[in-house]
This record gives sequence, structure tokens and C-alpha cells, in this order.
Amino acid sequence: MTTTPLLAHFAAAARACAPTPFYVYEFARVSGYAVPVRVVERLRDRAPNLAGMKVSDAPFDLVTPYLMDGLDVFVGAEDLISTGIAHGAAGAVSALATAFPELVAAAVRVPVEGRSVRLGELRDMLDAFPRHAALKRVLALRDVAVREDVRPPLRGLRDAERARLDALVQQWLA
Repeated sequence: MTTTPLLAHFAAAARACAPTPFYVYEFARVSGYAVPVRVVERLRDRAPNLAGMKVSDAPFDLVTPYLMDGLDVFVGAEDLISTGIAHGAAGAVSALATAFPELVAAAVRVPVEGRSVRLGELRDMLDAFPRHAALKRVLALRDVAVREDVRPPLRGLRDAERARLDALVQQWLA
């Protein structure tokens, strides 16, 4: 992807939501490309409401270039929370926080390596299941009134997956 159309796209999106703070989401594995650092640097000049970014890339050397003065950067990879905060990240925006908010909040409040590693292990465990359905199932197990179904093209949990997930969550929370 070339820089100019991407910059124009982000600038238009930022203008559309001004004066609300605007954040860029960087996740090369999912989008298929990394947002060039140069685009973010140039966007700062064009979008006064650019407040920061969520960077879900890993390993940490892929996050580092986005840690720019004046931008709030939030890490997405839970196992990088402590490293990110130690290097200037503002915090984390975590999918795991959907179902385990207290664990993610603790890792942000007291960013020690062990908590981040444990969150990475939890993420790895959940990655064996369809993510959205698994997170909804965990919420249900934690007495949150939520339906487990998901919309296509996502798929729900199969009976065997549900049973396996239930057992893993019970072990995790024990």
C-alpha cells in the first residue's frame, strides 16, 4: 500500500471525527500491511486531533517505532504490556479485557513481566477456539448475561470445544 492514499484516508477519517480524539489502529498481521511510521508522522501535521495509536503487533521491536513523543500508544499484545509501559506506552487495549478485565487492569496498574507473560499464556489458550464465541462463553461462565451466538462468517463453539473451554477456564480461575 502506498503512503499517499493511506495518509489521505487517515486524514479524512480524523477530520470526520474532529474534534474527537483520533486513534490509528496498527495490526499488520490482520490488515496485511504495517502502517508506515512516516504516515503517522505526517498525519500528526494534518490531524490536530490525532491522539495516539493501538499497536497490536509483536514482537516488541515492531511496536517500538510507534512510540513517538506526544502520542498515546496502547499495546494490544497482552504479553507485551509490561515491556510497552516500561518503554513509554500509555497502557493496553486488550481483547482479553472483555472477559478478564481484572487481570488486564492489574497488568497495566502494576506492569510486571510475570503478569504480562501470564496474560500471553491465557491468550494462547483462548486462541485454540473461535475468539468471539470463546470470549462470549467466558463471560457467560463469569455470570455476565450474554448470548453465546455469533454472526457469520464467525462460528460458534462446537459442543466439544465448549466443554474443553469450560474446563480450561475453571482451571485458570481456580
